Amino acid sequence: MRVIAIALLVVVVGSGCASPAATTVESDQAISQLVSRAATASICPAAPERGTNPTPGPGGYPGQSNAVPPGFPTPTTWAERLSPGGPSREPGPLDWARPGPYILPDWKDFATQSFSADQRLVSTYYFYWHDLTDPARRARYDSGDFKRPPDLDHYSFALPGTHLREFADMIEAGIDFVLPVYWGEPGHPGRTNAETCPRYWSTDGIPPMVDALDVLAAQGSVLKVGMFYDTTILANADLTTPSGKEYFYVNIRDFFSRIPPRHWAAIGGKPVVWLYDAWWTTGFDQSTFDHVAQRFGQDFGGLRPFIVLEQQWARSRVDGPSELIQADGMYAWGAAVFGFNPDPRLTIAEVGPGFSNMAICRSGAGCFDIDRETGGFYERALEQALVSDRQILALETWNEFSEGTQIAETVQDGRLYIDLSRRYADRFKRRGDR
Repeated sequence: MRVIAIALLVVVVGSGCASPAATTVESDQAISQLVSRAATASICPAAPERGTNPTPGPGGYPGQSNAVPPGFPTPTTWAERLSPGGPSREPGPLDWARPGPYILPDWKDFATQSFSADQRLVSTYYFYWHDLTDPARRARYDSGDFKRPPDLDHYSFALPGTHLREFADMIEAGIDFVLPVYWGEPGHPGRTNAETCPRYWSTDGIPPMVDALDVLAAQGSVLKVGMFYDTTILANADLTTPSGKEYFYVNIRDFFSRIPPRHWAAIGGKPVVWLYDAWWTTGFDQSTFDHVAQRFGQDFGGLRPFIVLEQQWARSRVDGPSELIQADGMYAWGAAVFGFNPDPRLTIAEVGPGFSNMAICRSGAGCFDIDRETGGFYERALEQALVSDRQILALETWNEFSEGTQIAETVQDGRLYIDLSRRYADRFKRRGDR
């Protein structure tokens, strides 16, 4: 294993300022203490009282998070029990949508170090929502329900060192760009399904991620970042309406505007936007994506996004005839359960190591326990990917521990899946050189 020296930027929580003091990974402990003190001192805004009555009303719902930081609006969905495939819902005001600094007119340098349009590439999905420094959140790792990363005491979305270790391991695995799962901002109407206060991982996790990318870049190690758009936040919006189109777009805007363009994953000069499934939208068509392209160009110096669809987005969802959606790529989620999908419509080679959600899934069609076969399941899918003509190999997933799809290092499996990934990533890319 190649050793990457770790020089962290020590970030004082809440200050927005970074000290350039170099330190070792032990600095994570100091950062963790700062984060812990800040979280302890935080006062979660009062949420509407919750009740147990399933009828929408002022009582809200058990387990539903309506708390937001000071200055953010309470989600308009706070008294609604949303479910995928429900009736169409107007997105409401976008006063929660607040872009970061890397956007016109104040930011003007949108130069990217782009991959070529025909280059063979490897990517993975990064679930950065974990904060295992919190004893309450690590109980299932301690119990053995989930496989565990080596150092739970320093595994948190808030720690630059966590991202640095994970990103360095991704580079070791032959991964060219990572897809962090983005779940929107506080106040978002699609974000009321889980407790998050006083920490808002989807936005709070990005600055330490950027710190880690800066350290890697300073060392000459390159890992780029695309957006894995967690479309479960779409709250049954109709994305063919003017308000629905803009609602769909602002999540993309607010993700990219938080990350310096020098770190963006771009293919053929187009930053990568990778969509999860379409269950949580009631309508979309080509104009949905044309709007994204137009607005992205307006906000980001004329650039257009490289849009990858999950197969549920392949055809428009409208009254009347359904039409094919034009995009830059398409994949099928679920390789960790079903293996490699040979459907010729797909342009992404999706593979996974197996799947087990039995610790969190009681019963039903969504419960799976797919044996990893000590890497055998993963290798069979990778072998199929090698002989495909697909340009991008997507590894499902880096660290979704609760579903047992992680290929990251764990106490139980060591670095087996990192080593397997590197072996096949190198072979996959060599085929592109022929």
